[in-house]
Amino acid sequence: MTSHDTVHPALPERAVRELAAATAALVSDHDIIGTITHVLAGCTGCVQAAAAGIVIAQPGRDGLEFLAASDHRAQHLELYHVQVDEGPGVDCVATGQPVTETSLDDTADRWPILRAPFQTAGFNGIHAAPMSWQGDTLGALNLFFTEGDRAADAEPIAQAFADIAALVIVHTTPLSPADLAARTKAALEERTVIERAKGVIAHTQDLAMDAAFDHLVALASQQGRPLTVVAAAVVDQAAAGDRRTS
Repeated sequence: MTSHDTVHPALPERAVRELAAATAALVSDHDIIGTITHVLAGCTGCVQAAAAGIVIAQPGRDGLEFLAASDHRAQHLELYHVQVDEGPGVDCVATGQPVTETSLDDTADRWPILRAPFQTAGFNGIHAAPMSWQGDTLGALNLFFTEGDRAADAEPIAQAFADIAALVIVHTTPLSPADLAARTKAALEERTVIERAKGVIAHTQDLAMDAAFDHLVALASQQGRPLTVVAAAVVDQAAAGDRRTS
């Protein structure tokens, strides 16, 4: 099976629409809080959560900060959660891993101080998805459920929205024309390296170009390195071999 043939579970139609709307905002002029609020609303509807919020870490500072919430119940809980420095978002950011609890008792066993706030808000379940960027956990997207069992089914949709939220934060700064030109040039140069590597693989392994690309993608996956880095290594290795034989 090639990389193009891999079968992935289909996302629900609503999730596809909401994710498309969120990503569309990234290519137009947008503000962080406004876009994040739409992301939270979309994610909440897709996973049938009652509310959602985001807490973020600030580089060089201890603890988390509240960023946004879908409603006042979630906002009050997130502010308290940050104030006491205990809860699903804190654990999620600390470990970089999702956190799920599906009942009020389980939530209270794990974070006793949160029982009363959860109970007052009417929440029984929680799912926290890490917001990551290049190996660092920027924050957590927290989903609150009145029907706790739904928290167990929140992935992978919650993670997709958490990734979009991270992109909203990282890519909000406008690019100057010079920066845009530089990034475009860099992308085209990466494409050139990949095309050269495909040619090398096709020639040395007697493969068609589409099969050569599949092979290159598989190499990058096996090595856990970016596709462009692996492509450059393939090209450099071929060039070194040509120098030795010349």
